[in-house]
Amino acid sequence: MDAPRLPREIRTAAAPLAAPANTVSHDRASAHERPASDWTCLAAARDILVVDDNDRHLDILSAILTSVGHEVETCGSGAEALGRLDSRHFDVVVLDLVMPEVSGVALARHMRGLGPNRETPIIICTASLTLARSQLADVTGIAGIVGKPIDTASLILAVAGARIRQRARRVGDGQPIR
Repeated sequence: MDAPRLPREIRTAAAPLAAPANTVSHDRASAHERPASDWTCLAAARDILVVDDNDRHLDILSAILTSVGHEVETCGSGAEALGRLDSRHFDVVVLDLVMPEVSGVALARHMRGLGPNRETPIIICTASLTLARSQLADVTGIAGIVGKPIDTASLILAVAGARIRQRARRVGDGQPIR
């Protein structure tokens, strides 16, 4: 008789559970644990704005995204990000959810108004996935939610997937792909 399998063996042998389309979950047992350089093939160079009030998180997010070929600008606060979002277009915006002064939720709502980033995909990085889902339920254009601590593969896949979904939406609307 075979020995019973451990929970981690069952989890890796079973098909992954389906997550909501706009969520990239953080799972340490993921088969996606590879160096960022292995994911370069997924990353067509994009202009990305990363907003987080924690300097360490800004450095980590920026290092991950630049290592696969993206151009990254960083903002240390939501208030600083407001000016950048109103002045130029970004391909993807990565936001921390909880920040002083101007939160990620407020920034996401602001982006959906008039301006160059009203259709830009948003990736939320947060330690509280449940809070993110509840606070962002009415905000359009949330392409993914990545948990903290940041999983390299989850972030890279969320950014790559955000642009693919946006392009598919444009093709469906008859708008040209750029």
